[in-house]
Amino acid sequence: MTTPRPLLRRFTGIRPSLLTLTLILNVVWSWSYQQHRRPILRNPSWLLSSSASPASFNEDIILFPTATEKSTISGSNHHAANTPNNNKKNAKIILWRGEKAHGNDLQFRQLEFTSALASRRPERMAEIDFSPALSSNFTMSEEMDEYERQAYENAMQYVSALDRRVEKNNAPISLLSDEDLIVTVQRCSLVRSLIEIVAEGGTYPELAKNALASGNLHDMMKSGSSSDASWRVRMRQYGGEAKLQKRKQYGRQMKSPLRAERDAINDMGELFDEFTGPVDLNSADITLYLFEGLLGRQKVLARLLTRGAETSGMAPKTRICVTTTPLCNLAAFTMCNVARIQPGYRIFDPFAGSCAILMAASMIEPTIQSVGVEIALDGQVNREDIVLDFTSRNLTLPSSILRGDSMLEDIRNEARAAVGNEPFDAIVTDPSYGIREKTGLCLDPPLVDLVKCIAKDRKDGNRLLKLGGRLVAFVPNQAGDDISLDMPSEDDLSLAGLEFCQMLEQPLNGLLSRWLVEFKCVE
Repeated sequence: MTTPRPLLRRFTGIRPSLLTLTLILNVVWSWSYQQHRRPILRNPSWLLSSSASPASFNEDIILFPTATEKSTISGSNHHAANTPNNNKKNAKIILWRGEKAHGNDLQFRQLEFTSALASRRPERMAEIDFSPALSSNFTMSEEMDEYERQAYENAMQYVSALDRRVEKNNAPISLLSDEDLIVTVQRCSLVRSLIEIVAEGGTYPELAKNALASGNLHDMMKSGSSSDASWRVRMRQYGGEAKLQKRKQYGRQMKSPLRAERDAINDMGELFDEFTGPVDLNSADITLYLFEGLLGRQKVLARLLTRGAETSGMAPKTRICVTTTPLCNLAAFTMCNVARIQPGYRIFDPFAGSCAILMAASMIEPTIQSVGVEIALDGQVNREDIVLDFTSRNLTLPSSILRGDSMLEDIRNEARAAVGNEPFDAIVTDPSYGIREKTGLCLDPPLVDLVKCIAKDRKDGNRLLKLGGRLVAFVPNQAGDDISLDMPSEDDLSLAGLEFCQMLEQPLNGLLSRWLVEFKCVE
């Protein structure tokens, strides 16, 4: 049996005998192995006139899903291999997080990504393409239900933004640079990683030759910019190509088929012999993937470009300030990205709780100024512990954490004063449903109250939300309840100068969900 020469030489520094090679391989690969419902997008009827179309409420959402993307949400799509972004050279693939959690379904993930991208590219784009990188057309998929089938197909997606009005060499111009994609992915909580296809081939020797001819990995070779970088190779087999237990073919539980991986690396020795950096199976600078079973493709060599935001460091169980119903880290990041936070933004959370949203905002953009208001006493929400949660993570502290009712004008004035008496660029909040209601202070639902406060301050010439700014909030809803009763009316929004953008349901369990709603200040 032959051996993966490039890896062995770097592990041993010599050319060992066949017996020694076999022993080393067994040890190395064994050690390496050990190291290793649906939300519904709606335009609510109480905001839609008979002549209005859903798109009229989305004119500011600059990244429009294409027909390809829509079909993947509504049903299985086995023909995505013919989509432009799938055939595009050096195609980019997003591996999503949350593939097993219904509440972080495909629409939620794409909303966070497109909003984060829009914060970086505020100019209007023609369209964004998402299409499946996997197919569920294999034997084991027969045991999947429809949700599992769609989750599988779209756990990995090709992504591109093309301007079809402008062509170069008879092909649409891409509106996304690698830097755009990398920076966007790094702030998204629901993206696991961004991967670029380097080469494709029918066999692994052919794949090695094609990769060499492409020049896409020359930086890892002699005199290249990454010639000293450590590297590793991992194989992933999908669908009918997978030799794994069912439903372990994507996500965190995906394991490398070690024997097939070893044989493939050996067959690609012509390429890997050219790499000059050391092999590091544990924490390499550069990770390469060998993919089998991608939709419409042969064997693929791909390169990890970057990973999504690391949010586990602010998960509720890691926080010093402990509350009964903390907002989870993924939801906090998603809300901040939907608000399109940018450098220097002033962020306001009028129902701050333990300040999870402000922590996420600071992790996304350290230069922000933020203010939180919380009505609860220190016995319920300890403000000193909130400060420790920020300082222990080296995060930018809020400009102020106020105790009081944000619906009171004096409290809102204090909040503005903390950021130089300027209106806020974004209001991002997950109202605490219960505390204010128990005091008898609340006649309207919290979001309705907040919109009315924005309207009052606007009328008084003391804006709470900047023109062009966004209001992003969660609104809970029990099964059978009318969500419109907890939403501001069209008159409320008009008085506040707000325009409805979109809302998206996130199921929490069989009885409870919450709606992520977004408004923009347009007047």
